[in-house]
Amino acid sequence: MQKLLTLIITAGIIYMIFEYNSRQDDGSPSIKIQPEPKQQETEKSTTSPAMSGNLLEKTLSKVLVNILKTEEGKMFFENILQPMNKPIAGSDHGFKVNNNHLIDSIFKIKTSGIGEKGPSSCGHIVTVKYTLLGFANIKVDKKTETFALGSEKIIPGLDAVIVGMKTGQTREAIIPGKYISKDNNKPTSSLKVSVTLNEIIPQNFVGDDVKIFDDEVSYKMPLVCGNRVSYNARITKLSTGDIIFDTEKNGEKINMKIGDLNYPVIFSHALHNKIPTGTRTVIAKGKLFQSFATNYSKIFPDSALPKEEYFMAEFYDLTPAPTE
Repeated sequence: MQKLLTLIITAGIIYMIFEYNSRQDDGSPSIKIQPEPKQQETEKSTTSPAMSGNLLEKTLSKVLVNILKTEEGKMFFENILQPMNKPIAGSDHGFKVNNNHLIDSIFKIKTSGIGEKGPSSCGHIVTVKYTLLGFANIKVDKKTETFALGSEKIIPGLDAVIVGMKTGQTREAIIPGKYISKDNNKPTSSLKVSVTLNEIIPQNFVGDDVKIFDDEVSYKMPLVCGNRVSYNARITKLSTGDIIFDTEKNGEKINMKIGDLNYPVIFSHALHNKIPTGTRTVIAKGKLFQSFATNYSKIFPDSALPKEEYFMAEFYDLTPAPTE
């Protein structure tokens, strides 16, 4: 049912974007939402808007308006739009599929400073100076700490804010209550955080040469650094097409905490911000298939992949798992 809904909404949005662009090109008016003519002064606050356009456009407009009234709908809408060369419907920016813009939106992240070394990935050991503010900007905590991203040493959610930072940068964010307490039955108020990244170790960073693709989109909440997840994985050597690792063939899914130092660097990097739907495909060099802890990993305990050779990793059948 969800796939059918996704298909219908996606088709509708594509149709409306196409119509919008074609109408802008031929000079005709675009779809607009206009108020109905006034009937009585007392009806002003309850009058429903009228949609211009044909029957299909009106129907799609109503569906999209209702979807965008919900947080999940807004996330879904942002999640399915590909980067475009020009703003969409008057917006001043575009969106990418299942990338950090979704995390930035959830945590309302604002980054200042160009930064030096990095970026940090889930699993890196970082030294940060942070301040946590609660209700009415009351200071909850202020410290300088060193910890592994994914360990959730301070509070769940803070690790996700730090992922992607470079040394010297500062981020301000709002961590929602659901990312603060591990007990979903005990609601927690959101916290404001200001964090400055001082140091990252080891100096093993994921660069722009890493390519990440998703074959499916969804309005589900993304996985973040520190979450536990089980999944199937397959690794292929691109130069030969040989499959060198396959959990389905081995008969056992991987169950790990995102940020586990014993797994390949690229695993935690790819799973952070992944919607738990469909397959995520990553192309990266062999040096990123070693762990942060050693030149090997739990996936390849007895050998190291050629550092400069490219490999393809596929992650699928993801299931969020309870934290141990």
